[in-house]
Amino acid sequence: MNDILDGKVYFLTDSKGARTHAVLPISVYDELLGLRQLLDESKNLSRREDYFFSVKGVNASGFPLGKRTSPGFMLNKGSMVSIRHAPSLRKPVIDVKNDLIMRKILVINTKLNCYELKESYLLTSPSFAASLVAGNTRNGLDVWTNQEGFSLKDSGYGPKGGDSNSSEETAGGAPQKEKSSS
Repeated sequence: MNDILDGKVYFLTDSKGARTHAVLPISVYDELLGLRQLLDESKNLSRREDYFFSVKGVNASGFPLGKRTSPGFMLNKGSMVSIRHAPSLRKPVIDVKNDLIMRKILVINTKLNCYELKESYLLTSPSFAASLVAGNTRNGLDVWTNQEGFSLKDSGYGPKGGDSNSSEETAGGAPQKEKSSS
């Protein structure tokens, strides 16, 4: 939701003050259509592989949805989100966090000193999800890892997803692209 704040969102209310409709910028509408397409492309959720991210006592899990080159990211119910966020955190991430809190999808867990996601929630990218969880800007392709320790990037997600260059094992065990000798 990179362009979520191109304009303001206005709400129409009924006679009791309850919100009935939202008037939103076309960029937000386009983002919503994109999320709908991601869901349509990902009908078979039973074959998904969970990825995990932990930072400063906050643990989250989820899985990529949609195109390998630009996946959305479904943050799983029960994932933790940092209470605090860096001043440099992008405003769209802060706005989504505040919206989730207002809608009681993200609630405070006083025992764990964090927010907890009460239902799974689809975000537009792994980086958006990681930034929401950590409270600061993160590269989701690097920080989300599966049970074997491979990142989304290692697993072929991202702009170069499906790139068939050969890889070799590094001393740490993670695959790394070979450098071309031109």
